[in-house]
Amino acid sequence: MKKWLILALLLVAFSAYASSVVLNGLENPLFCANCHASEYKNYITSVNSSDVAHKEKNITCIECHSTPGITSSLAAKNLLIKAQLVNYSLVAFNRLLSSNFTLNESINVSDFSILKANCTKCHDIKKIESLSFNHSNVSKCEKCHPLHKDQKLIEGGLWRRMGEGGHKNLTCGNCHGTDTTRLEELPQCTKCHIPHLKGAQWDRSICLGCHSDPHLPIKNAVFKGNITKEMCAACHENIYQTLTEYNSKHNYIVPACINCHPKHKIAINCRSCHMSHGISHSGSNCSSCHGYVKGCMDCHTNPHAPLSGLPLITGRDQWTEYAKQAGKK
Repeated sequence: MKKWLILALLLVAFSAYASSVVLNGLENPLFCANCHASEYKNYITSVNSSDVAHKEKNITCIECHSTPGITSSLAAKNLLIKAQLVNYSLVAFNRLLSSNFTLNESINVSDFSILKANCTKCHDIKKIESLSFNHSNVSKCEKCHPLHKDQKLIEGGLWRRMGEGGHKNLTCGNCHGTDTTRLEELPQCTKCHIPHLKGAQWDRSICLGCHSDPHLPIKNAVFKGNITKEMCAACHENIYQTLTEYNSKHNYIVPACINCHPKHKIAINCRSCHMSHGISHSGSNCSSCHGYVKGCMDCHTNPHAPLSGLPLITGRDQWTEYAKQAGKK
């Protein structure tokens, strides 16, 4: 009788030990890697800040993928053991019965809802919402904190990629960083870009004066009032030299290039500032010239040096002759 009792106790002890080993084994992410190889690979190799933070603190899969409390943790582990047993036995079972059952058909899939990642198990919602970057309207943590995923495949949150423009394929995190306590600190363009004007220490407001929208930094933007002639000279050096060397009223009276060019490659009409003709056309009348020329730039070919190349004209016949020549150009 004692032998049977001892044997029974040994069996109970062995079962308890085996169960303990199995349950403890579930704490090891390698257990999950049997079915979730890609997620495990990203967990151990990813540079995503969320994965790194959990890995450095030795937070295991089951710690996140279960609700608070010992009972919930045991229920999650029990489900995993059941799923593994079914999964391993299906091959032999299907071969024996010449069937083709799958895991989904052999276990209640809805039970797996208890394995859904639960961020609030460790992270205090009220504390999160009080951060400088407002989280109160965020529906899912994964939008900004992707876990076990290839960052190249992520399209939402801080890893959302720009679809066009000069920043195409860059993510929000590339410029704004991923530190949620500092996202309100707008980045400077010079973090990545060298100013067009050598040695310039430009604030982002200067860059956006030309490039308008940082998310679609196009060149044909509507200019703002902080753009100086010298800034335009960074790309239009020859035009700037002509303007300053000739030094007409367009240079010493007009404050900046944007007064004539409110948008890139767009110029306002000459008549916005100038009266048609004037005393320089004395001795002439409209019909003298305008049978041959139509607009200001037929004669004033270079608006940055508007009188350059024009002859000294004193009478109607000279105006007419010059208009004939200008009209042929």
